[in-house]
Parts: sequence; C-alpha cells; structure tokens
Amino acid sequence: APLSPAAARRSVAAPVVAWETKLGGRLSSLSAAGGRVYVARIDAHEVVALDAATGRRAWSFTAGGRIDSPPTLWKGRAYVGSADGWVYCLRTSDGALAWRFRAAPRDERLMAMEQLESVWPVHGSLLVQDGVVHALAGRSAFLDGGLRYARLDAATGKLLGETRLDDRDPETGGDLQSRIKVLQMPVGLSD
Repeated sequence: APLSPAAARRSVAAPVVAWETKLGGRLSSLSAAGGRVYVARIDAHEVVALDAATGRRAWSFTAGGRIDSPPTLWKGRAYVGSADGWVYCLRTSDGALAWRFRAAPRDERLMAMEQLESVWPVHGSLLVQDGVVHALAGRSAFLDGGLRYARLDAATGKLLGETRLDDRDPETGGDLQSRIKVLQMPVGLSD
C-alpha cells in the first residue's frame, strides 16, 4: 500500500552536511562546474574557488572592486564583472588572469556604499553565448553618458562591438523622455 504523506515525510532521510567552509563577509550565490564551487566575497573584491568534494580553497582572485555575482563558467574559464568597471577572465584550473577588459569608457571613480567604484561598474553575472561575452557597464541610461553594452571575444577579450544605451531617442536623437505620456520612466537601469 502507498505511504501516507506523514509516513513518507518520516521515511525521507535528513540532509547530511558534506563539508563547511568559513569565508567571511557577504557572499554571492554559487556557481559550480568541473569539481569546483565558485563564490564571490562581495565586499572583499574576491572570487574563491573551492574543491566541491572537500570544501578546501583551490584558489582565489582579487579584483579592483566589488564583485556582486558568482563567475560565469565556460570552457575552463571563469568570467566576472567588477564594480571597478572591468571584466575579468580567469582560468578555472588555477585562477590566473587570462585577460581583462575595461568596459568603462574612462577611469573615473565615485564613492558607493563606502567603497571607491567606477562610475560605470559591471554588475551581475556575465552572459557567455557562442564564444561571446556580453557585459553591461554603468548605473543608468540617464546618468554619466548612459550604459555601455560590450560584446567581447571569450577567448581573447577583444572588443567585438559596443552599444551605448542612453537618454537619446534612437529615432530622433532628441530626449527619450519626450515620448513619455505617463508618469513612468522607461527601462534604463543596468540590473
């Protein structure tokens, strides 16, 4: 006979902790591949790779600004954006820097949440599709000349193309907000 829902719940074993590692600070969500678990220590500007079987630190990499998301993993590489305005590509085998690209148009800084950051931070996980890394730098289409959407060669970091998303109407060149008929701002934030 089938088990009652209460009996089924009692028959399920409780999860068992395989390992625990203390890294400290605010942590991002995780990404995992190839026997490793990756996490960003957000305020420490650091990406950490842990052995998935033991939890031991395999390597770490420190960027020039906050990293708010775990790396995107693709073909032995870990791709991260940083609040310093750069995109970093790391080798997953040892954490060595393969290449980096400044997605910010210039090296200009401001204070944000008690840390020095680029005026054009690269937030969030990056998208890698068909050998192209997609990254967005900036805070808003309406600030500091807008957002910069960069497409990079995943192997080399070479810029393949860039699109500026700003407050100019793409059809008329005028102010985009002149089209607004209600009290709502069009989408213009990087996240």
